Amino acid sequence: MSFYSGINQRRLLLVALLSVFTCAWANDSSPTGDWWIIYGDGAPGKNVTYVADRTSVTPSKKTKGAQLVAVTLVYEELGKPMIDVYNMEVQCPTHKFRFINGQSVSRMGSLRHLKVSEKWQDVKAPWVQRSAEFVCSPKSKDMIAMGKMEYMQMINITQQMFFKLAPIREKSQMMEDLDSILGNK
Repeated sequence: MSFYSGINQRRLLLVALLSVFTCAWANDSSPTGDWWIIYGDGAPGKNVTYVADRTSVTPSKKTKGAQLVAVTLVYEELGKPMIDVYNMEVQCPTHKFRFINGQSVSRMGSLRHLKVSEKWQDVKAPWVQRSAEFVCSPKSKDMIAMGKMEYMQMINITQQMFFKLAPIREKSQMMEDLDSILGNK
């Protein structure tokens, strides 16, 4: 078995495992999502893109009035996992959220459950604010539609964006460094 076929088998396992654990697919036999980039942060080579699935936004069966949402964090840095996935409940009127569960998938395809606090919390972290906005204000202009596609396709496209944007970021960083050296900052 070649290295690449081993990776493809791991990716198939990844999709199967995530489809079991992700609320977005709980009531749907198709693993196609409607993906939106809701937030991004980091530095060159260490970026994280936060992607939410519109199909995961459903009323919670656990908490009356709350909505569920699945958010995937895609990492650029090779020393980080390939992705982390968080399933959350959001209460729009009170502007509170709580994690239902979280999973992390390594670049080799192994799955690890993340410890999460299931207590209701105020929305503070920027990516959680954007997640709540995604649920509570779906027409917000602060999000970028990726389109409808399968889970692995969304991950691959996000990782390709990191690769394609690297030269632009490096040039931008170089210009910032030159400005600092020349005293223009």
